[in-house]
Amino acid sequence: PFFTTKPPGEGTGLGLAVVHGIMKKLGGGVSVESRPGAGSTFTLLFPALNAPAPPSAAPPRSSQNGKGELILVVDDEEPVIFLTKRVLTRLGYRSETFTDPVAALQVLEARADEFSAVITDLSMPKMMGFDLASRILSIRRDLPVILTSGYIRAEDQAAARELGITQLVQKPNTVDELSSALSRAIHPPSGARQTQPR
Repeated sequence: PFFTTKPPGEGTGLGLAVVHGIMKKLGGGVSVESRPGAGSTFTLLFPALNAPAPPSAAPPRSSQNGKGELILVVDDEEPVIFLTKRVLTRLGYRSETFTDPVAALQVLEARADEFSAVITDLSMPKMMGFDLASRILSIRRDLPVILTSGYIRAEDQAAARELGITQLVQKPNTVDELSSALSRAIHPPSGARQTQPR
């Protein structure tokens, strides 16, 4: 687990670590240029594809690909938002992203029926992920919520079950892990949809 000096409710500071982990899994990297008083520029280095995929390559599993469903993404770390949006687009989903959970809730209250699922971080300033999930489910009980965190504890799993949330995804995660979680959340096996809270 990571150590953070940030107080509860002000994020984990895992944003760059998560991005680095994702880029490493993709075979890429992250470079940074920083000048005092001028800020920092982070460059994501994706591996180049030297040749087209062979014609015999198996296509992506369609059962785990989106069909244009709209996903609400909430995370206080801009780099995580950026990468998640790219991954969702690659998987065939549309997304609306927010670094402010309060703003995300306002959009959800106005357009709850447009969204197929929500992906939210557990530890954010202004509102913790469980508080956000609880408010989301009070607006639309059947909306699947996927919780993500750099460190998922047994207490987090228990709290998720209490809310009826079945999908918790560890950060950093792979494209396949996120794809599988979305597939299970949006198209669960019969009788396995998010359970009602106790």
